[in-house]
Amino acid sequence: MIEVETQRLKLRQWHPEDRVPFRALNADPQVMAFFPAVLDSMCSDQMADTCERLIAERGWGLWALELKSSGEFIGMLGLHVPTAALPLRPVSKSAGVWR
Repeated sequence: MIEVETQRLKLRQWHPEDRVPFRALNADPQVMAFFPAVLDSMCSDQMADTCERLIAERGWGLWALELKSSGEFIGMLGLHVPTAALPLRPVSKSAGVWR
């Protein structure tokens, strides 16, 4: 599994204790202003479960983001395969191969 560290940040697998601050972020209208809607606790936990599962399966994904100085969870960051048919999407699926 890939984990990434910078001088200040650590991108890591999700921990059970990340759920509470993640729920708070997902319930905040200001944080979620550019998302379709705020998330309730159940949906937030499902999103964290999916992020955790995809990292375990692929070795990469949307990691939990931690401040190295304090160990505080501050959100998520990473990579995800686009699924929406966006006109400017930088990848295309041709013959079953992403490129």
